[in-house]
Amino acid sequence: MLFSFRPSWPNGWRMRLDLNLIEVFCCVYEEQSFSRAAQRLRLSQPTVSGHIKNLETYIGARLFDRQPRLITPTRAGEILYRHGRIILDEKEAATRALHKLLNKIEGSLTIAASTIPGEFLLPVVIASFHARFPSVKVEIRISDSVKVCEEVLSGKAEIGFTGAKPDALGLEVKPFASDDLALVAPNDNEWRDVKALSIDALAQKPFIAREPGSGTRLAFEKRIGRSLDQFNVVGCFGSTNAVKEALRAGLGVSVLSLLSVNRDIQAGCLKAVEIEGVGVIRREFFSVLNKKLAPSPVVEAFVEFALNPATDGEAAVV
Repeated sequence: MLFSFRPSWPNGWRMRLDLNLIEVFCCVYEEQSFSRAAQRLRLSQPTVSGHIKNLETYIGARLFDRQPRLITPTRAGEILYRHGRIILDEKEAATRALHKLLNKIEGSLTIAASTIPGEFLLPVVIASFHARFPSVKVEIRISDSVKVCEEVLSGKAEIGFTGAKPDALGLEVKPFASDDLALVAPNDNEWRDVKALSIDALAQKPFIAREPGSGTRLAFEKRIGRSLDQFNVVGCFGSTNAVKEALRAGLGVSVLSLLSVNRDIQAGCLKAVEIEGVGVIRREFFSVLNKKLAPSPVVEAFVEFALNPATDGEAAVV
């Protein structure tokens, strides 16, 4: 698709801008980086740089001032972004309206998810969703709950799933699923006969923590009223699987989602230990959408599929 842009240039010169060039330019502007824009667009960095150079040649002005590890838009860049963003938003709105009219669910869907939803809940949902809508390609980006919200707010992800209820402004938050947390230890000679442990005793044991921003960590700290900084933390890992490997290796104990360790407990390599006076630690998972962005038909279909009971035997996760 081509967009004809005909300002009053000297000598009656005309310019014809390819909409793809506008998209590349806006992506570089938003990411403030050629490399990050290339990653987001799934292009090589030289290709992105070449597109921007061609655009600058067409316009006859620089769009970015380039410095080591820093690019800043020029005045011409600011003007082009302001109008270019409107053009791209209108294009997306037109596409959404037509797809909705034709009941055509196809395209791509980018999901940001924290570890437990991303690794243990969403794969099953996505498999069922793909069976119903085979023309939709789904990408999941797994990080912690805080980063998930950042990706949704920045528009890098169309929908997010978190293990902690976000308090960030600009997000539409809905319950998605729930799970229980448990103190998990290796099923070895030291722990085999231990059925319960006080919170003070636990604070002295070698403890394997999830990273700050993890929903699992936030839920546990909130329930016990203490920060893990007061514990004997011997390792801090950015994924549940890394924590489980450290548990199996005998590094210490940890608090994890039962969804993630049920098989290991049933197999006898790990065991759950009660924390005295704490009881069941229930944690909720949530879906998050950017309030400022109109959801695409794909996002609307996925939200309906994942969050609401279906009428054909498919059930929501909750």
